[in-house]
Formats: sequence, structure tokens, C-alpha cells
Amino acid sequence: MKNKKAKQFENIKGQLYEENISFPKHLTPEIIHSALFVYNAQGKEEVSQRVQYCAKQIGDEAMSYAMALLVLPQLQHMTMQSDEYKEWQVKNKKTMH
Repeated sequence: MKNKKAKQFENIKGQLYEENISFPKHLTPEIIHSALFVYNAQGKEEVSQRVQYCAKQIGDEAMSYAMALLVLPQLQHMTMQSDEYKEWQVKNKKTMH
């Protein structure tokens, strides 16, 4: 038997549109779709064309959020390689066990 939260999610998963749910301005469907559109480009020239096209469609601020989504994995990797993160990890392992 599914728990209550799982059932609630099933009820809304097909309804994730701006008129049904409140999105933070950096995670609207148009921003996510723009990031996916750029991500699926076949080469650097096509990436550039898609970025320019999307920026005209959704505006510079929204496009900066879409581009931020695309570089997030790199930022996470860089953060996890930092000394500060490694120290935090050691500290948290001690407090969790």
C-alpha cells in the first residue's frame, strides 16, 4: 500500500503547470524546457543559436537560470573537490555515527 505522500504526488505529477502549482522563478517549466532545448543541441554552434533564441523568447534573467541549471553538475563536482567540503564531510561523518 502506498503512503499518503506518494499518492499525493501521483495526483499532481501530470499537473505541474504554472496555473496548477507555484514555481520559484528560477524553476518554471519554460526555464527547464529551455535548458533541455540547449542541452540537446548537436554542437557548439547549435548551442549558441539555441541560447540566443531562448534568450529572446524568455528574457536574459530567465535564460541565466536555464544556463545555471546546465552548469550545476560541474559546480557540484568542483565543490565536492574543495578542501572546505572535504572537511565538512569528515565533520559530518563524526556527528552522524
